[in-house]
Amino acid sequence: MMSEPKRMHPAAMILNFFTGLVETVKNFIIPFGVAFFLNHNHVINIIAISAVVLFFVFLIASSIIKWRKFTYRIEEDELRIEEGLITKKKRYIPIERIQTINTSAGIIQQIFKLVKLQVETAGDGKEAEVSLVAVTQAEAENIQKALFERKKEMADIAADNAELQKDAVVKIEEAPPAPETTYKMSGQELLIAASTSSGIGVIISGIFAFITQIDEVFNLDWLYDRFSFLNSAGAAVIALVAFAALFIAWLLSIIGMLLKYANFTIVRKQKEIIISRGLIEKHQVTIPLQRIQAIKIKESLIRQPFGFATITIVSAGGSAMEEDKSTVLFPIISRKLIKKRLGELIPDYAPEEGLNRLPKRALGRYMLRSSWPVLAVIPLSIFFPPWGYLSIILIPFYWIFGYLAYRDAGWKISGSKLIMSSRLIGRTTAVIQHKRMQVFEVSRSFFQRRKKLVSIHTSTKSSMLMEKFSVADADEKDSEDIFNWYSYEKRVNG
Repeated sequence: MMSEPKRMHPAAMILNFFTGLVETVKNFIIPFGVAFFLNHNHVINIIAISAVVLFFVFLIASSIIKWRKFTYRIEEDELRIEEGLITKKKRYIPIERIQTINTSAGIIQQIFKLVKLQVETAGDGKEAEVSLVAVTQAEAENIQKALFERKKEMADIAADNAELQKDAVVKIEEAPPAPETTYKMSGQELLIAASTSSGIGVIISGIFAFITQIDEVFNLDWLYDRFSFLNSAGAAVIALVAFAALFIAWLLSIIGMLLKYANFTIVRKQKEIIISRGLIEKHQVTIPLQRIQAIKIKESLIRQPFGFATITIVSAGGSAMEEDKSTVLFPIISRKLIKKRLGELIPDYAPEEGLNRLPKRALGRYMLRSSWPVLAVIPLSIFFPPWGYLSIILIPFYWIFGYLAYRDAGWKISGSKLIMSSRLIGRTTAVIQHKRMQVFEVSRSFFQRRKKLVSIHTSTKSSMLMEKFSVADADEKDSEDIFNWYSYEKRVNG
């Protein structure tokens, strides 16, 4: 065991400095910028510059002290962290609580050939329990090996004690280790994933947020004057400018996705899955199979017509580092290959075809729910003529969405797993093992009761709180079948 206290690589001082700098700039850039650029008092400007210099000196000193006073070690079945100069902090994390150990490498780590190692526990915090920002790859592997080997030993001891308490000794031959499986995303798949991603919305939102913030500090009237010709431009010119802006945002989203998912690789090693990705900033996530709670297959409006989907893992424990409480398993995959790929990596969660669809009497409710946005057409037409009349064109699209939501909704029981499919905008298919279902619920409104319909719900643990899956307006007899299956599996498997 690694019982001697260790420090991180000295490059941690640089990372501490930039982390502190970013946090300070984020909180004080706007008020400082206003005071510096709008105040013409020479004395106040000198004071402001002096404060900045003193701040940098303080930041450098605190970064060095933070590195010197931060130590870690593994001792007495705990990962022990000690830090702080004036206020000393000690954190002892039991090894049994550790769920995953992830590594990533930003630009600074790659310069020094280091990695950032994050230890995640079964808590629901927004950040990792422990973050070693600068350790060598060999050291990271040693820590991971030491922690997981000791955790396995503790689990084996607990299992042996449980057997002894039952006064029965049963010898079970261990199954041979599962062969290692590796998947690497091809350049063609990466380009398709980047071209069909929803990142364009994030880019546009970021640009608007940036312009809003910077306009409060700097005068951008000169920029608006450059585009003043649009005030008298025709619809064709405005449409062309809008198309050019969207095209640029689309290209930026493609570049972002290419950088994020370059070198995307999945390796299945015995009882864990290792996912690596990234070009500039490299990430590696290790997910033990027992942490997997569900699999989500997402088909967006753009990807579904081309037969592509995204697969994510809903896992318990760890930090909320991934968007949508999930870890991306396949950024993009042909729907024809989903069952095969999951069968190779996570056979317990391979989906099945032929879902039980909703009864025809549920179609009216789906169409009714999709019609609520139609109510917005009336005020738009009244208060914004004649352009408001164009909103009438959207009515058929709402009804199309309602029909698609009805058509794609369904469920299926296959052995010990429940498959549920639903659509909000894109279609989502969830595969949940019975033993991971925290609860099974059936709800029914007054109007559903008249048509003998119900809504079925189940929840699993996730990195934040709970992940809920639902199918609305299923036949009440179907809910009884699912409930009987759920109760039977619960009795049999305890």
